Amino acid sequence: MTFTRAQWRDLILIAGLAALVAAAALGAGRFDLVSGNRAGAVYDRTYTPQEPLRASIERVEGDWTLVREGLTLDPGRSGVLTIRLRNLHEGRLVAMLFGRSGDGFHFTLAVSPDGAKPFRPVAGDVSLDGGRVDLTPVAGNLKTVAMRIQASTEPRGAAGVISRIRVVVVNPPLVLPNVPIASVLVLAPVLAYLVRARRHGAGALVYGLAVLAALALMTEAMAWDRGTADPARWWEAVMASQDRDFYLLGPYALLLLLFWWAAPVQAAGAAPEPDNTWAWFAMGGILALGGSRRLGALAEMAWSPLDPDVITYIQLAERMQGPYDTGSREPLWLWIVKAWLGLAGNTTLSLRVLTVLLSLVLLGLAFKVFRDYTGRPLVGVLVAGFLAINPYLISLSVRGLRDEAYLIAVLSFVSFTLVKYPSRTPRAQVLGLAVSGAAALLLRLNSYTFVLPLLLYWVWRQGAAKWKQATLALVLITVVTVPHLVHNARTFGDPLYSMNVHFVWMRNVEFVAIKKTGCAGCPTPEELQVNATRGPSLSAFDYLFGYHSVREVVATTLRGYRDAYLRPTPLFQIQSGTQSRLGFAIYLVGVFLVLLGPYWEMLALMVLLANAVPFALAIGIDPRLAVHTVPFVTFCLACGLWGVADVARQLWRTVGEASWARPWPHGAACRLTGTQSDIGRPIGAGPRGAAGT
Repeated sequence: MTFTRAQWRDLILIAGLAALVAAAALGAGRFDLVSGNRAGAVYDRTYTPQEPLRASIERVEGDWTLVREGLTLDPGRSGVLTIRLRNLHEGRLVAMLFGRSGDGFHFTLAVSPDGAKPFRPVAGDVSLDGGRVDLTPVAGNLKTVAMRIQASTEPRGAAGVISRIRVVVVNPPLVLPNVPIASVLVLAPVLAYLVRARRHGAGALVYGLAVLAALALMTEAMAWDRGTADPARWWEAVMASQDRDFYLLGPYALLLLLFWWAAPVQAAGAAPEPDNTWAWFAMGGILALGGSRRLGALAEMAWSPLDPDVITYIQLAERMQGPYDTGSREPLWLWIVKAWLGLAGNTTLSLRVLTVLLSLVLLGLAFKVFRDYTGRPLVGVLVAGFLAINPYLISLSVRGLRDEAYLIAVLSFVSFTLVKYPSRTPRAQVLGLAVSGAAALLLRLNSYTFVLPLLLYWVWRQGAAKWKQATLALVLITVVTVPHLVHNARTFGDPLYSMNVHFVWMRNVEFVAIKKTGCAGCPTPEELQVNATRGPSLSAFDYLFGYHSVREVVATTLRGYRDAYLRPTPLFQIQSGTQSRLGFAIYLVGVFLVLLGPYWEMLALMVLLANAVPFALAIGIDPRLAVHTVPFVTFCLACGLWGVADVARQLWRTVGEASWARPWPHGAACRLTGTQSDIGRPIGAGPRGAAGT
């Protein structure tokens, strides 16, 4: 759309007023997401003979005996229990003790920074029926804490028992302003102005201001509805949440529909022009919805225990002395973690916020890649929309893991190999291939399984003239990757250790945790709890064919592909966001359309990315291993939806309703059959058919 000077003044006025209203609402807490008081467990152990003590965490000295009731000290005996903890620095550090305190049983609780320095007494003879000891005054500033319980029982006393110790970080309520939903207060009035200007021209300013006033009143009404009878300021109790998102996003979606319907009608048989203005406003709504869902998950999960992988990332980042001093992990995510924690603060919450932000970047990148790949903005909008509401991606985004960064790297590399940008210079192409390819490898070293084939495919499609660009990109990737291989070789004796260690982990999880049969080289269940990668190094071939027959590998891998991509199972729900039969049927239509059209590369890419991962999925190992295929499964789902919609439109026109049915201005993303029409091109005639480098 083009605007006159007067229209630009109107738009600036509406946007400015809307921004002031949104800022005031945010400042008054109208969009706050508030969690309850949360206790994050630092240590929680019930002492029984069935769960032996872990030498790396717990050390028992003296006359303690481990019986069914717990750690016991008989009369006339004494003993010391030392526990090593990691302090998260996010609240008050509190220890709770449970057990049985008989007459004559006495103990003192003391702490030390590392167990080697002197212990400072904190409390003594605390009640063992959940008695609380606040460690914050003594240990609040320590990164690691050694907590010691020194106990004794008088000769004529009764035995004392410590059955459970729980150490928690008691966190205050977390208040997160829901900025994504608040942004709808700015987007909706501007969109309303454009709707009126496109349909009628006159009265657009009044219409936009009226929509702003209505949304502001509705926001205030929701706040009053959520208020409490407490005499304190009522807005401090307001908690906007996901279930209220619809009240702002619903009107916004209606405005989007009106804006789309008001698009100029295309002449019969003319190729439609994609409406990027509509697509960008649609993406604004998608980012608002996706951001709100992720903030809601963050409020729920902020104080939950971290994944062991995340704790490892933080510890390695803190100890890192050089760019490739990254232990057994690939370096790029550790670089990002170290830089972010230094910038935003060394807290687990800040790391979770980072992955939420990366998840939103992923939505925008998915829109751009699939829009440019197909030449159709609606395809990009649909893919981004499905990704925004995918429950697994929402929960994954608040865990502080590297998967969002890896998905961004994968999509970026796909963009540089499969999407053509005529304005891109050779230098930019080489740099893009090198940066995105290196990012993928330095996040997951096994990414070479698709980086190299895609580079070769790109050269084959472009011709021999592109060999120099591909070679230069490969050289740059090698330059930044080799130091990591050298680090692996020097530290672990295996250049590919950061990749192969995952096959050790998969073997241990499969045979010890899942099948519970054990294997040659496998740790015991107790050892697995301490170190999940214990045991001799393995390659992928060693793991697959050293511990399984060829027939078992083939059968299990095929079952994994079937369950993840060809059946409406929980694994398919992770990939697509839906497990419904209708959603699965639409997905199958999309697979059929993509397979028969020029976008078949997406299916080949799914298989290339999945590789042998479905073998692990079928066994029951972490489904996060295959999360990098989610955008491409979602692409098939989007194509299926638009294929079904296009057939429905054709049937609608066939039964004689075309007299009032307006053509769709953006074009259907995919078509099953039929001749060229004012809707769009068949699936085989999109811009990708001529470009797709």
